[in-house]
Amino acid sequence: MKKIIIMSFIASANLYAVSEIQLDKTVVSSTAGFEKPIIEENKNVVLITEEQIKKKQYSDVESILKDTPNVVIQETEFGPVVNLRGSGERSMSRVKTMVDGIAITPLEEAMGTLPINSIPVNSIERIEIIPGGGAVLYGSGTTGGVVNIITKSNIRENFVNADMKYGSYGTRDTGFAIGQMIDKDFYVNFAGQYVNKNGYRDNEELESKSFNGGFDYKINEKHRVKFQASHYDDNSTSSTAVEKSLLEHNRKLAGENISADSERKSFALDYEYKAKDNLTFYANAFKTKYERNFIQDDTMSKEQTAEMIKGNMPSSSAMINSIKIDKDVKGSMTGKFVEETEGVKLKSKYEYNRGTLIFGYDYTAANLKRDSLVSTEEFTGKVMGQNFKATFKTDTFVDMDKDTHAVYALNDYKLTDRLNLTTGLRYEYSKYDGNRLTNTKPNITIIRDNQQQIPMSIEVAPKTSEVDEETNNFAGEIGLTYKYSDTGSVYSRYERGFISPLPTQLTNKINNGKTTEYQSSNLDSETIDSIEFGVRDFIGNSYVSATVFASQTNDEIATLDRNADNPATKLWRFVNIGKTRRVGAELYSEQYFDKLTLNQSVSYVNAEITKVGSVNKDAGETYLEKGDKVPMVSDWKITLGADYKLTDKLSVGAGYTYNSGYERRELAESGKVPKTTKISGYGVADAYIQYSVNDNFILKGGVNNLFNEEYNYYETSSTSIPAPERNYYIAGSIVL
Repeated sequence: MKKIIIMSFIASANLYAVSEIQLDKTVVSSTAGFEKPIIEENKNVVLITEEQIKKKQYSDVESILKDTPNVVIQETEFGPVVNLRGSGERSMSRVKTMVDGIAITPLEEAMGTLPINSIPVNSIERIEIIPGGGAVLYGSGTTGGVVNIITKSNIRENFVNADMKYGSYGTRDTGFAIGQMIDKDFYVNFAGQYVNKNGYRDNEELESKSFNGGFDYKINEKHRVKFQASHYDDNSTSSTAVEKSLLEHNRKLAGENISADSERKSFALDYEYKAKDNLTFYANAFKTKYERNFIQDDTMSKEQTAEMIKGNMPSSSAMINSIKIDKDVKGSMTGKFVEETEGVKLKSKYEYNRGTLIFGYDYTAANLKRDSLVSTEEFTGKVMGQNFKATFKTDTFVDMDKDTHAVYALNDYKLTDRLNLTTGLRYEYSKYDGNRLTNTKPNITIIRDNQQQIPMSIEVAPKTSEVDEETNNFAGEIGLTYKYSDTGSVYSRYERGFISPLPTQLTNKINNGKTTEYQSSNLDSETIDSIEFGVRDFIGNSYVSATVFASQTNDEIATLDRNADNPATKLWRFVNIGKTRRVGAELYSEQYFDKLTLNQSVSYVNAEITKVGSVNKDAGETYLEKGDKVPMVSDWKITLGADYKLTDKLSVGAGYTYNSGYERRELAESGKVPKTTKISGYGVADAYIQYSVNDNFILKGGVNNLFNEEYNYYETSSTSIPAPERNYYIAGSIVL
């Protein structure tokens, strides 16, 4: 609290102290599918501009969003996840992240990676964030909100900019972006970024390269075509979470080794046909491929190793219960994930006397393949009084398809010159096909009298699961916006959204008392009813935006798992848990004082379970109860910041971001009693400086984690991955 008070004297939000907001001229495109003034929106919108991004010389989108109001970035062992409006542990499937309107959110929630850092930062024109809505336009997975990263693919301006950044932990970051009008109708753009850095912890390193580019050609007054492609690859070395007791002595201590490389390729082709002055047709075809390979070392305890054998060996209970392992066992997992998505988006925009009507059709075909091999080093133990030595190998192959067809309509109608009515409806059909296959190959040798070795021939039946399911879902919205003045408006909206299951959520892995097996999860789609009321206006020299919201989720999908950090012994069940409720508020304000601009933002959400069915009675568990907090939801996020222009060439700024703690739910070893761990919140302050040498060259510098706050990126009841301590950077930018 002392640090918050100190920072409040020098700051009042993060980066949004750059240029005065103009509600009638500032437009967004993610809410209605076409550009629309913010003052006419019936949703809360957070807009991050290129100028705001340049202030702190960010290296990736993840860092930008960490400083952004209303957004919480949660770190997992597989990468960052965007959390909006209390999405919690389900953020991957409740928040849709897009680049130029094309989703990049993966189909795999458990081990998937959200590739938000695959976009060159220099290529970003702006980022639009719409908390809590978007089901009519974007379908499943938007009830937490939408993040749309909009690139410079169609700004149709001549520009050249390049940046070079050096920082703590050996950070080297170089990027550039070029846009050029070849003639009055043909625009080309290209951007790239190279990052090479060591991590904060021992034995961490990342090297990444990203590129995107394309063209925008206005054939004539009626026809326009645009093409955009991107490529990203990286190689990294990191490590797993470490016991908290060990980190007390060395926060940089590495865990078990993780080596990974990934590659993402995409292209999108857009065509626009203006049939009449008031009627335009749009067509988009896209294709993406994301591949990730990794090797993760692991150490299983003696108990976990015994559990692995018991779950895979068809033997009598007396034999199984007699297994004793001599010591902890080293192992590793080699994995390969490939996700390919292709689709078509068709849309028409009809402008009539008092409104705009949009009709659309979306088709998406997605395929997920996952191949993982878990193997152990040789270990020893006893069974039925006999010594043995053994190795285990378990190969799992997943091949899942999800095809989706959707039709929608969205109408924006002016009831009066000041009152707008927005209505929309969407129908979405999804078809799931696929299978999961697991083969376990034990190699066991009995040792008698410490000399005679007798190999055992053991055949373990493959575990298989087939998926063949369909879902039908509807979404709708209705909202009002009233402009009570030239600068102010109030709005309200109701939305009915849904989340269809991810393909891998349709299969559970449980222990039936004798061995492990796959079972159908029989999940229903989630349905979400949400309401929102808000106001935005200028009051004196201040801009203010305030929103209150509430939502109720029926049949929310939850993950109940054991041994989540150990792939050899992990068990899981996906279940519909009944009902959850989220209630909250979002406040944002800016004040302008000649050379000084201040900002503040506060977001609050209370997310709790209001009804629990019989989701875990069959296992004798009491994992979730009415009144429990939704796991991994931070109640509060506060941002404070300031930007001060000392001279025409020199400006300084500071920011403070606070994320409150949350609850994490884990099953205990017995699988009967849950363990609730309260994770502490943290606050981080940054400071930065910028000097314009001339019109074309800018020097920048900054300090991150100014007060050297000790906090963790990722945390369980016993382990954590620590975040960096105080660190520094310097950078130079060329603008032509």
